[in-house]
Amino acid sequence: MRSIDRFRNWRALACAVGVMGLLAAVTITGHHMQMMHASPGGEYLTWRHAVYQELPHWLFWAAAIPVVYLFVAWLARRRWSLPATSLAHFAFVGVALALDTAFRAVWYGKSFGAAFSAFASASLFMYGAILGGVLAYYYSQRFIAREVELAGARLGALQAQLRPHFMFNALNSVAMLVRSGRGPEAVEMIARVSDVLRDSLDEDERAEVSLAEEVALAQRYLAIEEVRFADRLKVHVDLTEQAKAVRVPRLILQPVVENAVRHGIGVKAGAGRIEIVGRTAGSELIVTVRDDGPGPNGNRSGVGMRNTCERLRTAYGAKARFTLEHGEREGAVATIVIPLK
Repeated sequence: MRSIDRFRNWRALACAVGVMGLLAAVTITGHHMQMMHASPGGEYLTWRHAVYQELPHWLFWAAAIPVVYLFVAWLARRRWSLPATSLAHFAFVGVALALDTAFRAVWYGKSFGAAFSAFASASLFMYGAILGGVLAYYYSQRFIAREVELAGARLGALQAQLRPHFMFNALNSVAMLVRSGRGPEAVEMIARVSDVLRDSLDEDERAEVSLAEEVALAQRYLAIEEVRFADRLKVHVDLTEQAKAVRVPRLILQPVVENAVRHGIGVKAGAGRIEIVGRTAGSELIVTVRDDGPGPNGNRSGVGMRNTCERLRTAYGAKARFTLEHGEREGAVATIVIPLK
């Protein structure tokens, strides 16, 4: 994050210096055109004269931009009262004007007082403009960083909610096999649950993983359910190569797949099928989880589904969508739409 912040700061500084360079070019050109119309001629009509007269002002204040930014950042960390902060700004602008005046006095061969009288008002205006831009940039970056931090904490909390919910469902499946006296299947399921538990407890702090990784985790969970349902559950996965590489929130599919098993296949008397399909279309990734159970009902709007909606909204805002609808013939179709980066 710090490297990203440094990159943004250098990019912003480059943009500011570029704007100063453009304004300097405009001012120098204006000075030259003015001399063309109202000067006695000679040296006054050369570009060299225009550059000599106008460039010091822009050179000094372009070099002052990073110094003003560092001062604003330093002052913000002090958390002083408004009067103390105002006094600090007045002291800083006094030092800046003194340095600018001294620089111009040396450049033009004037006395300090003469240079101050001639250029103080323009320098004060320039400082005010730079300070306003720096303050706007600094506090906008702080606001963005704060929002990103809050969003990250919120996503982490939502993801943490999923892990116990995920393991509860897996262990509940083991308990059902043990109660029904299906010992070999229970042993096999425990082995598969251990793999899922390893994934669930993995200290992987990535907020996003590739869709291929996310589907692989969902398949490990479905492998557990295949043991419980024996030959009643069939799983089909179809991902395009482009879709496999797209980054998605970690564990975003888990509650959707669990929902399809519990409220789709789990309440169906005969064999059932779950399909996971991933495609890219335009600037979006579209992932569907389809089951051939009885279709959506009130039981399908539980914590997992609300969690999925909340995570998508937190990560992508209005650009992401989640829907749960009836299939064309039977069952339910859950659709996750995520913007491509």
